[in-house]
Order: sequence, then structure tokens, then C-alpha cells
Amino acid sequence: MQAARYKLGLLAGKKRFTHMPEQLDDETYGTISGAFGKDAQEACYVVRFVGRSQVEILGYVNMSGEVYRTCAPVKDAALPDVPDLVIRKSPDAESGSISVLDEHGRLRRISHFKGAVEGTMRENADEPTWNSKRSLRYGDFLASLYLRYCVFGAAGTGAIASGSPNAEHERFDIEMHALDEPVELFCGFASASLPDAIDALLYRIESNQNPCGLELYAKRLMSEVDLPCLRTCSVKTTLTLARIERTRSFFVNFDRSGLSHHEVETVLSVETVLNRLSRMLDRMGAGMAPTSMSPSEEDCSRIDRRIFDETTGQVVQLLEQLSEPNPWAMPGTIQCVPGGEWDVRTRFARLAEGINVITRLDYRFDVDVSRGAMRVQFMQPPCAAMPRSFYDELAGGWAKYDEGEIRALRAELLSRVVLTLAAACFAAGLNIERCLVQVDPLFDDERPEERLPICIYEFTRSAYMAKWREVAKRLDAGSFEGAPCLKALEDSIYAGEEAWPAVDRRKVAPANDMRVLPESLRSLLLADTAAELEVMEDSEDPHVKRVVELRELVHTDPAAAAKGFAKLVDGLEATCALEELAATGPIESQFCENYLARLLLPLTEDDGDIRVLRVPDALYFAQYELCNLYTQAGDLEALLPQARKLYDMAKSSMQAHFSLINVLAQLERFDEVVEVGKHAARLAHDRASIGYLFYRIAFAYWNLGDRQMALACYRLIPRGEEIEPAAQEEMRALMAEMEVSEPPSFEDAVATVERAGIALPPTEEVSNFIADLAVLLVDNGFFFLGTRCVYQMWHARGSDDLSVLSRSLQ
Repeated sequence: MQAARYKLGLLAGKKRFTHMPEQLDDETYGTISGAFGKDAQEACYVVRFVGRSQVEILGYVNMSGEVYRTCAPVKDAALPDVPDLVIRKSPDAESGSISVLDEHGRLRRISHFKGAVEGTMRENADEPTWNSKRSLRYGDFLASLYLRYCVFGAAGTGAIASGSPNAEHERFDIEMHALDEPVELFCGFASASLPDAIDALLYRIESNQNPCGLELYAKRLMSEVDLPCLRTCSVKTTLTLARIERTRSFFVNFDRSGLSHHEVETVLSVETVLNRLSRMLDRMGAGMAPTSMSPSEEDCSRIDRRIFDETTGQVVQLLEQLSEPNPWAMPGTIQCVPGGEWDVRTRFARLAEGINVITRLDYRFDVDVSRGAMRVQFMQPPCAAMPRSFYDELAGGWAKYDEGEIRALRAELLSRVVLTLAAACFAAGLNIERCLVQVDPLFDDERPEERLPICIYEFTRSAYMAKWREVAKRLDAGSFEGAPCLKALEDSIYAGEEAWPAVDRRKVAPANDMRVLPESLRSLLLADTAAELEVMEDSEDPHVKRVVELRELVHTDPAAAAKGFAKLVDGLEATCALEELAATGPIESQFCENYLARLLLPLTEDDGDIRVLRVPDALYFAQYELCNLYTQAGDLEALLPQARKLYDMAKSSMQAHFSLINVLAQLERFDEVVEVGKHAARLAHDRASIGYLFYRIAFAYWNLGDRQMALACYRLIPRGEEIEPAAQEEMRALMAEMEVSEPPSFEDAVATVERAGIALPPTEEVSNFIADLAVLLVDNGFFFLGTRCVYQMWHARGSDDLSVLSRSLQ
């Protein structure tokens, strides 16, 4: 398979660079511009010239000081999430830094430059370089840096660059062999099932009469895992292969609950093999693109072992980020407390999610800023994920590790991960003075002969900065032989009785939390104490039991059940009215179906002094059952006031909104359906609710004769929700009626509904409110409610940082 080539038009801008010391003699590199249509962000493309009029694309330079690895025009292929090279201007705008993406997915500063973006630029290096000897315009300067550091620096000289900036020897000699045809190891992995993709890879290798060393090594690694077991796993559960751009690694999503221990170990071992191969490709400078060069199979083994050896190479990079601004400091409109719980937790989450360990890093953490302490727990990988063979250079042949050696390799890897996680703890905040790192077994009932005892390591900040940081640097790229890190850590094993408090009052439910809320939260939440935010009813509540009894009665005597529900509603309403009369300040009775609905309730109120009296579950559900009985009886006129009453007592409940909307739709009062829908759109935040809401509003507009609005609403229903098939069928019928063949674009649909006064949920107001509450609740130590906000933020924004943060608060 040949890399894609593009023929240049006569008007395309071209510049060929003079020969660089790092490049091969018979190749020509440079830049092109304006070859693929208008692009306001394009500075140029980095290319290899093929003949007089063809090029192979190597990278894309934008106008923001970034170069991205790509092999196609940006109009045809999405760019990676993270650039491979970045320049940042200093305040004087006449100089700046040059950073490249290392194999851990972090931008590492490697050099500096002088000059202005508007003029010419030159590298400012300690030793003369190709770029320090000549001044170039912006695009050509970045392109040439990219070639030297990201293309030639990895594979162009017949050497493999170390992935670590701390290793004593930045490079070690590896002979690279040119291939007759490019090789793409992971071809088809994005579309085929994981077992089929691996089988196809092995088939391609076995069918190749002259496989390269990379292919032979891939076959060797795949032969060491239980591939038939992997196929069995794919039958039992869905295996989804994801690519994490931040760490440039693979992640297999799967549900382990229905799998045996061996099956879980198999999936994790396959994931590790994929990442070992991926990291090797990164070292060669190929990444996910087809590679035209390959080391020998024996040299692949050397590269593979070096990748494991460099586990602690991230320590210095982590500690350097201590002075960097926190990108999560203000996720909404409120800034977190510097060095507070939110600041330290989000910093650690971001740092830890960027740590690149060759095996899966499954961890959780906790923080107590008041004590200056952190704890991290992570699970050891299975022995099946460790290397099982290597090329023995002294013996001149391949050797296998025995089971004892494999366990020793795992123990040494774990100890190096311990040092790395401890660095992330201390990099999360200057006020973290002590951290505990705990190694847990993969399974609670793991086989005794393979089970490591739970081990806890303790570090103080002073000792880590004075001693362990240097140990990590010394171990970087150092061999696992002799278990040097494991032995060094023997004196840091924690021997105390209680490593971490078993009970944390910051995590208790509001019902058991008698703390007074700080002033910053009182007006936001319309409450004075945490206990006022409780929404769960006592399971032994007699009124709830009565609702259950009446539900059973509905099947045999609906009329009697209706009378029972009505009597229960009257009695509980009277109780709420008496409590409202006895209150000394403004108060309103409201039902909230969950904690998040209670937190969002203030968005429905204009008075920040009002306080909320919780409507009993029995009152709301009795009223809801009354509505159901009227619906079954077909008495829509009697049903409407009951549905309005349900809506009035639960203004933040999507269920109450939908009940009223459905009644209004049955009465064909579609203009009122739209008005209630607009109110619901202000509060809706989950995909299922948003989908059903736009489905009902679309149908209402269709019946009101506004087909353009109806089509826009159908277009905004999120994909994959339960309502989607019905919505798609209705939308096709509407389009046929309108005689249009294509629905509007998402952007056009948003503009249409916003002109009609319908906010696109989740609205900026709701998103910011949830984010502001998350910051305030976490910073003030109300983790039970804070984690509900963070969890919703994770669903809305999809950041793994937030997922880890949410787990830390539970």
C-alpha cells in the first residue's frame, strides 16, 4: 500500500528546503500552500516532494503556532486533538519557546526562538542547528522545526529517540530498513470488531512473503495472548476499542461483570499489546499512519524493553506542571479557591489522566487539603499483560521469561508507577505535604500464588523533592534487572494502623449532614443547612406504604383507588400548608425527583430569600397516580387541572413537565405545549429528556402549521435515544409533506429554534450553574452533592478528568 500522493496545481505555493543533516540524501522536503482550497487557518502543509508535481503530506501548520501530524488535507481528514509541535511567544513578542509532543502525550519544551511571527524567525539553541543558521518566515520556520524534531528526529537518521527527556542517553542506535510498500499495523481496527481486526492483521502478516521486522514482532506479541478467549469475551460483552489522543494510547471499553478472571486478564493483556505496538510506532515517527521504514524484529524487542524502562520518565514533567495554570479553575463563572479541594483534585485528575503507563492504569484518589494529604489507589495489571519473551543480545537469540521472572517484572513496573503517581500528587498543589500510594490486587479473590499483598507507600513532600525525584530520574530508561526501584522503595512502605480515615463526613448524604451552608451557597440553593437539600424519603414512611397499597388496588377497584389517592393528596397538602403558615420567612413547597433536580430548583425562582419545603414523595406520587387514572378513563378535562397541580408542585421535574405536555397534546392545545416545552428547555440537561422534549415540541409545531420549526426540532433530537426511531419516522413523513430531501444542518436547526425563543438544552445558564455549584460544593466540603454536579458535567462535556474527579468525591 502506497502513501497517498497529491498532484499540485500550477498556482499552488511551493518551497523546497535545502538539505538538513538529519534527512536522507535522496529525498526533498518543504512546504506547499493554497493547494486544497480556502482555509483561513492554514499557514502551509509540510510535505515530501515526489517528482516534479506530486507530494506526500506529513503535517499541517496553522496560524496559531501549531503543527499537526496528518497525511491528508484537513478538508478530508480530521486533525488530531493535540498538535505535535507548538511555539509560544513570550510577552515581548520577539522570542518564545518551542515544544514537541513526546510519547507520553505531553508537550515538552525543547528549544527557543527569536524573531517575530510577522517577520522572520530563527532558532536560539546552545549548539548550532539548521534552524539557528538561517532566518525563515513563520510557516517555513515551523515546518522545518517539525521535520527536524518530529519526522527526522524519530526515524530519519537510523536511530530511535528516547521518549524521555531525563534519560542519560537520549538516543540508541537502531538500524531502520526501507520497505517496498508501507505497512499499517492498525488498518481496520477502527471499523472491525477487535478479534476480527487482530485476525486480519495476523492474516496480512502471514500472507506477506517478506514481512518486515515490525510485522514479525507484532505477530510474536499477538501469539503470546489468548486470542480464542478474546473472541469468547466479545460474545459475552461488547469490546469497543477507543483511541485516547492525550496519551496516544488504546483503551478497550468492556463490562467485566460477566467475565471470568482469565477473560478479564485476556482483554487487558490484548490492550497492553496494542499499546506496546503503538508506542513503538510513535518512537519510529509513524504514529497511526502507514510507515515506510521498519527496524528488525530483534530491534523491535529493544525498543519495547526501553518503553517499559522509561516509566519514571514522566516524573520531572509532572513536577514541572506545578506552576502551570489550572484549566479547570473556573469551569463556569466562579473561580475555585487556589490550593482548595477543587483546585487540587482537578489538577491531579488532569495530571493523572495524562500519565502514560504501558499497562492499564486503573486508579482512584482522595484528598484532604486541610491535612495536606492525598491518597491514590491503583490496581496491579495481570501477569498476562507483562512481556513473556525478549531478544537476548548476549545469547544472540530469543528467550522466554519464566513465571517468577514475569511476576518480578510486574513488581518492578508497579514500583515505578508508584513513584510516578506520587509525583502527580505533589504536582497537584504546593500544600500537599504527604501522600499515600496503594497497590491493590486486580481481583479481591485473586489466586494466592499470583496475588501481591496490598502494599501502601508513604512519601513526604520534602523527602520526595530531595530524594525520590532524583531516584526517578536515575531509574528513567534504566533496566528492570535487579528490581532497583522495588528495592529502593522498601523503606517507604507504610506501617501505620490507619492509612486513611474510614469515615469522611464530607461524603455523607444531606439527611445525615447537620452542617450550616456557607453564605455563598445559601442564596444559590435556597437553603440554610445541608439537611434541607435532602430529597429521599424514609423507606418506612407510612404514607409511601399507603401509595403502594393503592397502586395494587387500582387493578381490582380503580374507583376506590382514586378516592384513596385523592384523600391522601388532600391530607398531605393540608400538612404542607400548615408548615408554610408556621414558617417565619417566605417558603414554597416543592417536590424534587433527585438531588440534581433539587440543586437546579433555584433556577425556577426569582427570590433568593425564599426557602424550599420538601413535598413528601407520597404526595407527588399519589397525585401522579391520580393523573394516570384520569388518563385511563379518558376524562381529559378533569385530567388537565390535576396535571397542572403536578407541574406546580415539581417545577424542576422533567416528568411533571412531560405529563402536562402529553395532556395538552391530547387536548390539541399545541400552543400551550410549546410554552411548557420552552420552560422545560431551560432546565433539561440529560439526553433522554432533551430528546423527548424536542419530539413533543416538533409534533406541536407540525400541528400548528409551522413545518419549518417542526423539522428543526426533529433534527435536534439526540441520536441513540429511545425516542429516535419514532422521531425519524415522523421526520421522514414531514419532509415528504414539505417535498424536501435533506433535513437542515444542526447549526441551521439551532438558529431556527433560538429565533422562536426555545433555548438549546443544556443551556449556558444551566451548564454554568451546575459548574458553579460543583466548585462551591467541593471547595466547601459538601462532596455528596458536589459529585452529582461533577457527574452531570462529565456527561455533558465528556472529559475523563471529570469522570476521575467524580469518583474521588464518592
